[in-house]
Parts: sequence; structure tokens; C-alpha cells
Amino acid sequence: MSTANMARWAHTHNIPLRPRGGASHHTALRAPEQATDAPAILRAAMTSSNARQRLERFAAALPYFTVTEAARALGIHQSKLTTQINRLEKDRGRPLIERAERGRRMQRTPFSRKLAAAAKCLTGLGGRL
Repeated sequence: MSTANMARWAHTHNIPLRPRGGASHHTALRAPEQATDAPAILRAAMTSSNARQRLERFAAALPYFTVTEAARALGIHQSKLTTQINRLEKDRGRPLIERAERGRRMQRTPFSRKLAAAAKCLTGLGGRL
């Protein structure tokens, strides 16, 4: 039986249907709600269900000399961490780090320091950062 036929049958017999999507769908739907609870500096970065993970990884990467070193320490691939930092920079509309060059470590921007401090205050991140 197709899902459309099952839905019609359930409607005919007044049987409630559970909402479509699983836990990840629920989390994605709650992203805008969580953004309103976040500090103002984080709201533009809280655009999807993975926003907290991006913020957590960004803040955890800051003490390292390079993104590659940070990714290795976090147990993820360097391109994944770079993508997450790039997404945060796009969401916030400004650079967060100056990438490392030969003999020079990556540098935080003044805005990234504020963003990292706010991320640590966010419920669920404070104990892990």
C-alpha cells in the first residue's frame, strides 16, 4: 500500500499519523527556535541542525596552530573542519580566522574571540569547550 493510500485510510478512520521525518527532522525544525534563545552574536550562525556542532568544533580548533592540526586532534578530516569554519564565516558575513601560512600559525580575528566566548556560554557547549 502506498503512503498516500495509507494516509487516506487513516484519515477516513480518524487515526492520527505521526509527523513525517525522524529525530533529525525534528532538530532541523527546532533550529530557528534555538536561534532565538542564543546570544545575539550567534543567531546568524544558528541556521541549521548542525549549527551547534559547527560552533563547538570552531571554538575547539582555535587553540591549535593550523586547521589540519585541529582536525587531527578533533578526530575529523581537515576538509570537514574547513567546510564548517567556512560555513560559519558565510553565516556571520565576516572572516573568523586568518589561515596559517608557512611558519605562522592561524590567527583569530577579534570577532572570532567574541563568537567563541558566546558559543561557550550556550547551553550544552559550556561544559565541552
